[in-house]
Amino acid sequence: MAAYDELLGFINELQIIDSHEHLPPEAQRDQNSDVLSEWLFHYFSCDLISAGMSDDAMGQVRDSKQPLAKRWKIVQPFWDAARSTGYGRSLDIAARGLYGLDGVTGKTIEPLNEAFKAARAKGGHYQYVLKDKSRIALSLAAGAVVTPYERDFFAVSQYLDEFITPGHINRVRQVGQEVGVEIHSIEDWEHALELHVDKCLKGGAVALKCGLAYSRTLLFEKTPRAVAEEEFNRFFGPNHSAPWQPGTHMAKGFQDYMMHALLKLADARGLTFQIHTGLHEGNGNHIAHSNPVLLTNLFLEYSNVKFDIFHMSYPFIMELSNLAKNFRNVFIDMCWGHIISPEAARRAIVEWLDAVPANKITAFGGDYCFVDGVYGHATLARQNVAAALAQKVSDGSFDLDRAKQIAGWMFVDTPTRIFHLEDRIKKSAAKASKKRK
Repeated sequence: MAAYDELLGFINELQIIDSHEHLPPEAQRDQNSDVLSEWLFHYFSCDLISAGMSDDAMGQVRDSKQPLAKRWKIVQPFWDAARSTGYGRSLDIAARGLYGLDGVTGKTIEPLNEAFKAARAKGGHYQYVLKDKSRIALSLAAGAVVTPYERDFFAVSQYLDEFITPGHINRVRQVGQEVGVEIHSIEDWEHALELHVDKCLKGGAVALKCGLAYSRTLLFEKTPRAVAEEEFNRFFGPNHSAPWQPGTHMAKGFQDYMMHALLKLADARGLTFQIHTGLHEGNGNHIAHSNPVLLTNLFLEYSNVKFDIFHMSYPFIMELSNLAKNFRNVFIDMCWGHIISPEAARRAIVEWLDAVPANKITAFGGDYCFVDGVYGHATLARQNVAAALAQKVSDGSFDLDRAKQIAGWMFVDTPTRIFHLEDRIKKSAAKASKKRK
């Protein structure tokens, strides 16, 4: 316990990097929500459904127009069944650490809701949760438009999935207009992609992000341009030109070709590429599509691109270990991981440190759509890393000083390096120091 306590104290003082969030701009938070409707927007709601809750019942519980007590009565049996999961524990931690209440129970739900609404009305909640309580130096926001105010909080990881899977000719034309290109051919589409990437970089993007494992396999094969061109040209057929017509699903050949085109740009621009692997948010999906091993051909071909592999690839944790061990350009990202399964995250760190160089692991990414969950997740992440490193100290793998060094790499140095955040962190630290004075 002595090693754990010292490590946790050290880790709790770190100003950490958060590798992945889906938080909306604070001004866009739903002002009509309450604690149940916001906290059940995702994640724990999936565990409640897994515990047997119906979709109709979930809809009722999320409806903030209905009395809170009535909604709590519906959800309580399922909440009690699932509260010990990582998702549930994160919310209990948030209730205690942010609102001073003993978890989420029938006794606390009313005062928790009052405190939640009061905090939102007061304003400055992102500052309180992300900076003051979670001690996050900077978070990478997925595909967000970051306002000048929020640049102290977020850098951008840019989604470009629609260039790989465009859904309708009208959206294709709109994307072209956004960068000043008339789209008539696949050459035009590739040119628009290049211009869009450069526009995102000028807007502050520090990485690219792919979430296509939700809709297709992660095997992106080498495809002849002629095949991709033929598939792209279907957009211009008469059945896909009217706004009211349904979109067309681009065939795999075109998708594969455009992924390679995007990676060539990432290579040329020196951009790290974040890829969703492993578990899918929601209930029900084809988990085999998101096995990181399917990306091996990309790791081999684009050896200069740093691949930041998301969600510790749960349940493909050891597959990811093998990839990170064998490829210089493959990095492990534990975003979402500590709430998927805290125990799996701890065990993974212990095993990874036996197999993978310690400078290849990013410890934390909240991956939340609501800010309170980030605090709960960050707390679990700090505890997990401290516990795993304490075990390595206890078994003689390395001493306490080495454990602290590795903790610093995992929470700060590695994500700072692979996302080129050095200047942003210095500016943020200087601004925070000036504010304290």
